[in-house]
Amino acid sequence: MIRTSLKTLAIAAAIGFAPWSALAQDDALPEGFTTEPLLKTSVTRDDEPITYPTGKPEIISVIGTLEKGGRTALHEHPVPVYVYLLEGEIELKSEGGEPHRYKAGEAFIEAQNRKHQAFNVADGPSRLLVVFVGEEGKPTSVAATQ
Repeated sequence: MIRTSLKTLAIAAAIGFAPWSALAQDDALPEGFTTEPLLKTSVTRDDEPITYPTGKPEIISVIGTLEKGGRTALHEHPVPVYVYLLEGEIELKSEGGEPHRYKAGEAFIEAQNRKHQAFNVADGPSRLLVVFVGEEGKPTSVAATQ
C-alpha cells in the first residue's frame, strides 16, 4: 500500500509542475490515472515566501521515522522542504510561532531559515516522506545553535 502510494505520489509530483487546472482536465491525464491534490502553495507553513536555491538543483527524498516519544533535533532548512505524513501524528514547533499538529495524510512545506523541531505525539512511530529541493553540494538541513 505505501509503495503504491509513493509510486502514485512520484507520478503526481512528476506531472505536478503543470497548472492544477490542467490536472482537472480529463484529456490531461492518461486513462485510468487520477490524482488527489495534497498541497499547492507559494509559502511555508509559517506563511513566509518559499525561496529556491540558485546553483545546480538537486532533489533529495527520504522517509524518516520518529519513534514513539521521539523528536528531531532543533534545526533549520536553507532550502524548500516538502513533508507528507505517511503514518502517525507529529507536533511541529517553529521559533516564534505556535505549535501545529499534522496527522497521516497531511502535507506541508517546512519553515525555511527558521529554527524548528518536530515531536512525535502518536501512540507509535510516525513516518514522513520528506522531499528537499536543494542545491548540489549544499546542506539541506542545518543544526540550530542555541
